[in-house]
Amino acid sequence: MTLVTLDKIVRRFGDFPILDGLSLRVDEGDRIGVVGDNGAGKTTMVRILAGIDPPDTGQRNPKRNLRIAYGAQMPRMPEGTTIEQFVMHGTGEHAELEARMRKLEAEMAGGSDSALRSYGELQAAFEAGGGYDRKHQVEKVLTGIGFPIDDWQKDISVLSGGEKSRVQLAILMTTPADLLLLDEPTNHLDLQGIEFTEDFIVRYPGAVLVVSHDRRFLDGTANAIVEVSNGVANRFKGNFSAYSKQRDLALLAQQRQFKNQREFVEKEMDFIKRNMAGQKTAQAKGRLKRLQRLQLIDKPKGKRTEMKVTFGQSTRGQAGQVAIEGEALRVKAGTKLLIENGAFRIWFGEITALLGRNGAGKTTLLRLLAKDGVAAGGELKHAHNLRIGYFSQEKNDLPQQGTVIDAMRELDRTVDDRTLRDHLALFLFMGDEIDKPVDDLSGGEKQRLSLARMTRAEFDLLCLDEPTNHLDVAGTEGLEQALKEFPGTVVLITHDRQLVEQVANRVMWVENGTVRTFDQGLEQCQRSLAAERSAARAAESAAKERNAKPIEPPRPARETGKIRNPLLFARLETTIMTLEGDIEAVQASMLDPDNYASASKMKGLQAKEVLLKAELAQAYTEWENWQ
Repeated sequence: MTLVTLDKIVRRFGDFPILDGLSLRVDEGDRIGVVGDNGAGKTTMVRILAGIDPPDTGQRNPKRNLRIAYGAQMPRMPEGTTIEQFVMHGTGEHAELEARMRKLEAEMAGGSDSALRSYGELQAAFEAGGGYDRKHQVEKVLTGIGFPIDDWQKDISVLSGGEKSRVQLAILMTTPADLLLLDEPTNHLDLQGIEFTEDFIVRYPGAVLVVSHDRRFLDGTANAIVEVSNGVANRFKGNFSAYSKQRDLALLAQQRQFKNQREFVEKEMDFIKRNMAGQKTAQAKGRLKRLQRLQLIDKPKGKRTEMKVTFGQSTRGQAGQVAIEGEALRVKAGTKLLIENGAFRIWFGEITALLGRNGAGKTTLLRLLAKDGVAAGGELKHAHNLRIGYFSQEKNDLPQQGTVIDAMRELDRTVDDRTLRDHLALFLFMGDEIDKPVDDLSGGEKQRLSLARMTRAEFDLLCLDEPTNHLDVAGTEGLEQALKEFPGTVVLITHDRQLVEQVANRVMWVENGTVRTFDQGLEQCQRSLAAERSAARAAESAAKERNAKPIEPPRPARETGKIRNPLLFARLETTIMTLEGDIEAVQASMLDPDNYASASKMKGLQAKEVLLKAELAQAYTEWENWQ
């Protein structure tokens, strides 16, 4: 079933059409990844899709009672509310939906077919918000996206920008909806948070549309890619890797068609010119008429020019020598101890990825490596005369006033404007864009400007904190190539797994007050951590079994006066587990394209689910009241 369509949408900003005839369809079960250059109109399209902004012309056609979860619908964050309270309340839709479903359940018990149809429409949205186990779902999501239990009671008014973004993501992930819209959800997540979000999207009972520049994330979640370019949306089957191949093949085909047509037109025009006044005048006139009716193929625009980043070639230090060494290092943020006994080495000529969970101390440690601050204890030794470039994800280096070119001029007043313009063009600032106020720049534009400023100097060591945030795919690929070509030393904080795999020689993992080094890179790091987590879960499970209390002797039942049989209690628990498994199987069947494309099959599955849930509720009631 189609959830919503956009038909020939036009949206202008001033005289410029950011969307120019865009069409898109979102169906049940879709997992759509949206890509495109910065400024291409991705967020504009999503806001129209969500019904937040109207188009100038064109039609948005949603299905009746379509429920959409989107960030622009976030409730206000009142002071005095904890993270857990705020996410539990969410948008308030979950409680409203539960009340409506209970009313419909009563009507279905009376045999109402219309109630069954309405119930089915609400059910997927209710399950997306956690179903009857919302509290558990909220706790699972908060943990998954990087909020430790101790932080759940923090007042939301004191959260950082990144923490607020993750709180909003938690609300979206637990909001009942038929369609979940996410705009760059991975920007403030650590690696484990991204993996959790990937798994969440794959299992989500509704449809999902996500704007992202994270290539690995789109490979793991998308079954279709929509490329927003030149005001329209082009849809490709499969994940990001499949899209890349299809895009390149389509571009090659367009180039061949354009070349063949151009050669044909040139050949025909040559014939016409030679024979218009000769014996073959009639043939020449006929060919000219055919050419005039020919629909010309536009010249393929091809891929956007990649951002030409270069960090210089003049660096100090030799491969195999130590650039930075930490011994018994203590790192604090205020009074909070983040790292207690850090020991590590960073080698000249290598790229080290500095990874770990949110709040573990990565950014604080990176600042110390960049000589921004003082350690709380231990030793941090830098090589002599090390020239250090530091890229902050807060972009604190950018001036608060002035234009793009002013931001470049302040670095060196002796450089002429033409040189600065040529340099800015490498970072895709062209024409009037260089006179744009810095304060008006988008997140991606500020990211590019910070990189442009950073590359005006020569450095031996680059300390980069989330440099790919807000960059589009082309910008990320340009940065990746620059890092590969840089002969110096790099310490990189990033959540982009593909970037880490492509460029990093080693991984330094920060967690639980320690710094661990994985010399074989990200794969070794992930494999080791996964094995440790699995062993910890097994040990925890074994400890629970050992500490489990013995079953108390059965007591007389209040109502019947009969002795409850422990064997019957065990069978009841088995029944509950069986029913839960049957419900999961039915819900999985609902996501099968062959089933959700058939109204009769879906009706049967929905009716079966209602009956199973009723049996489960009855079993739980008996279990809770067991005497």
